[in-house]
Amino acid sequence: MTIENLTKTEEQTIALAGIFQSCRQMQQLANSGQIDSFNMNTAVKAIINTEPQNALEIFQDIANIREGLDLIQQQLGSAKTERDIELTRYSIGILFLATKLLKKPNMLQKLSDGIEKAQDQIEHFGIDHTNIHASLGGLYSDTISTLNPRIMVSGEPTILNNPDTANKVRTLLLCAIRSAVLWLQLGGSRWQLLFKRKKIVASAKALT
Repeated sequence: MTIENLTKTEEQTIALAGIFQSCRQMQQLANSGQIDSFNMNTAVKAIINTEPQNALEIFQDIANIREGLDLIQQQLGSAKTERDIELTRYSIGILFLATKLLKKPNMLQKLSDGIEKAQDQIEHFGIDHTNIHASLGGLYSDTISTLNPRIMVSGEPTILNNPDTANKVRTLLLCAIRSAVLWLQLGGSRWQLLFKRKKIVASAKALT
C-alpha cells in the first residue's frame, strides 16, 4: 500500500484510528503523567499538517497510527473482545464536539490562526518544546473547551494539576478533534459506526 492509493474506507479508518489513539494516549498521560516523546510529536505533527494529500499523510506512516488501528479492532470488533468504556466515552464526546465545531466558522478560523502561530513557533523552538504544547493546549482551551458538553478528563489530580501535563492532555484532545473533523469530512458518521462496523474493523485489520 502506498500513500497515494488509499480507498475512502481506508482513509475513514485512519481518521477514526486517530481519534482512538489520541484519546488512549491522553488517557494514559492523565493517569501516569508519562507519554513517549515520539507519540507526542506525532500528535503535534498531525495538528499542524493542515493540507494533507490524504488521511495517512497526517500521520506520515501507517506505523504511527497502528495503536489506533488496533484499538478500532478492540473497540468495534467481536463482542468477545474487552472494550474500554472510558475510551468509548471520550471518543464519542470528541465526535460530537467535532460536529458542533464544523458549524462554527469563526471558531474554525480561530483554530486555523492558532495552528499557523504554532507552526511558526515550531520553526523557532522545535516540535517538542513545552511552548508548543502550551500554545496548542491554550488553543484547545480557547476554542473546543468552550463547546458543550466539555470533555471531562479523568485521571490523577496531582498529574492533571501540573501545567505542562495539562497542556499535553489538551494537545492530544486537539489531535483527536483534528482526526474527528477529518472523519466527518470523509463522510464518516455515527451510523457508519453502527452499520458498517465490520467493514471498518476489516479495514483496520488489513491496514495493520
